[in-house]
Amino acid sequence: MIFKREREMRLKKALFVGFVISVVTLLLRDPSFSQVKTGEAISFPGVIESIHENFKFIVVNEVRIFISPNTKITDEKGDILKINHLKPKMNVTIEALRNPNGFFAKKIVVKTSNNKP
Repeated sequence: MIFKREREMRLKKALFVGFVISVVTLLLRDPSFSQVKTGEAISFPGVIESIHENFKFIVVNEVRIFISPNTKITDEKGDILKINHLKPKMNVTIEALRNPNGFFAKKIVVKTSNNKP
């Protein structure tokens, strides 16, 4: 009888902990990208995960950011950088516009702290 009650309490505790973890995970999930309207500007920090071989786009925070000839790339001081300065694992801040095909970068600011070009 005691063992049965103890087992029930452990099961209830495990279910409660699982529920709390699920709720916390849902609350911490960043819904900001899904709420950006088409044509609306957004700015966010992140780390470059990958770069397309022709620099057509980069991936930051698991989001594809398209780069055009009009995209301004600078360091934190405002100095203009060339597109080939971008490397994976660099900390950046992206200013982009959302459109039906994804995000188009207006400006990419390369953070100098913790970057190894």
